[in-house]
Amino acid sequence: MRARHLAPVLAQLLVLAGACGGSEETAGGAGGGASGPPWLSDASILVSGAASTTNDCRTGICRHNENTDLTIFGGAIYFVHRTAQSQILGPNSSLHVYRSTDGGASFAETAVIPAPVDRDLRDPHFYTVGSELYLKALVRLPVVSTRDTGVDTISVVTHSADGEAWSALEPIAPPTWSFWRVQEHAGAYYAAAYEDGDLSVVLYSSPDGVTWTAGPEIYGVAVDTPLETELVFMPSGKLLALVRMDGTDDELLGDAGRLRTKICWSDAPYASFDCPAELTGQRLDGPLAFFHGGRLFVVARKHLGANDKKRTALFEITGDLEGGALAITEHGELPSAGDTSYAGQAALDADRTLVTWYSGDIVKDIGWTFGMFDVTDVWQGTIDFSKL
Repeated sequence: MRARHLAPVLAQLLVLAGACGGSEETAGGAGGGASGPPWLSDASILVSGAASTTNDCRTGICRHNENTDLTIFGGAIYFVHRTAQSQILGPNSSLHVYRSTDGGASFAETAVIPAPVDRDLRDPHFYTVGSELYLKALVRLPVVSTRDTGVDTISVVTHSADGEAWSALEPIAPPTWSFWRVQEHAGAYYAAAYEDGDLSVVLYSSPDGVTWTAGPEIYGVAVDTPLETELVFMPSGKLLALVRMDGTDDELLGDAGRLRTKICWSDAPYASFDCPAELTGQRLDGPLAFFHGGRLFVVARKHLGANDKKRTALFEITGDLEGGALAITEHGELPSAGDTSYAGQAALDADRTLVTWYSGDIVKDIGWTFGMFDVTDVWQGTIDFSKL
């Protein structure tokens, strides 16, 4: 998530400058835990922004923690998140990597990856290549703009054999293209990348997870502001792309106008896409999609309406998952408020999956725009699919 509607964001930042000074002013969450829907258990704060006592976000945990992901590697669960003072782009930021050997009951930090000295670092996602764990991220110039304009995004990767020693960040795509989540399918790797300015989304592919080639355009209607696009491979090999669309200037914040997610399909060898429909009424910001028992679930940011309030919610995509008509059902909200979403998940057993997400203070429940500059915590919980 980033500052997309410059005027109101900057105006509210000035208000916050007088109202929310230090990193310890705001408590994160409701005492570190909260009740949720019946399918969610053990919801609690994993990384506290409220407990931060440092302004050095290149080495320590700062007040704004976000952009989470989870994966299973070497028999352990790995977790990553970004830390900074706020959502504003800047080099005072880093990624923190952790490992759990007890099914997510506890995590130990294994590495800190600081931003380049002249760029922001954000949007980490794990993937595995052979016997090594890879971590994709984005580095951007420290500018404030709408629609990621002029940020000169570079998609980068680092890798590790043990989750502790990580290679230097290396570019994997041409400048101005932001990779979303990397997916492996049939021995190849794929990622949807959106163009600075949020003008279009293109499919990139790689035979080895390291060398990437631009392929067909997934969606290119610039007035729809297409960006973060989740790729889902169906059992048949058909590829679904769920394209976040922020829309017109009046629709950017998700509190007015249309809420839509574009549905695009492609068949192997994925040389072209057809985008015949939309999920209306839901704009899936920062989407995480995954299968469980043949059902397709998505964790994403939910927009509540004109009050600028947001939640992280669990959705299910239903209908014909082999290229036909689709619908979306919401199963409920995870404890969340303010600036929130960007989830990760790792399966625990046949019925349960561990999930992480980030959120502002759920008691204060401030608007999303204010929340970009406020304290945020990383949460974890367990989804029990036997209750869905």
